[in-house]
Amino acid sequence: MAYLDLTLAQGTQVSAPYDVSAALGVSAGVAAAFETLCRFRPVETLSALEWRVVELAQADGLKSLQPVRKRRWIARFVLGPTPPPKTLADERLEALRRLAVHAWHAGYTLPASAIGKAVKAGYSDLQVGAVIDNIVGRKLATRGNAA
Repeated sequence: MAYLDLTLAQGTQVSAPYDVSAALGVSAGVAAAFETLCRFRPVETLSALEWRVVELAQADGLKSLQPVRKRRWIARFVLGPTPPPKTLADERLEALRRLAVHAWHAGYTLPASAIGKAVKAGYSDLQVGAVIDNIVGRKLATRGNAA
């Protein structure tokens, strides 16, 4: 992986991100790559259905993330039939629900596997971050109102 040697810029004033290449004397290709990385990317928004899934995940517990086991005959006799699973039919929405359930329960300390599955399902890292930030912000707002 390439990096910029910032020891060359000691004592010079640098205002990021556009004149870094001139101050450090790097090639035009490196400067173009740096500008591309620093350029603002608009956040892709989630649909109303996806935000609804995030809201509904607030009521789900961590147990809803475990697969539903079929009950044995004695348990079915005593407790009734096996309840339907809480999973969603759409795999993309299910990955979002799982991410939201983890975020509702753990905040920013959710497992990396939940983030990875959401990204693998087709959500961008910006969308995942927006969901997590939204959930944590709502949790903090609710906690502030309760105090």
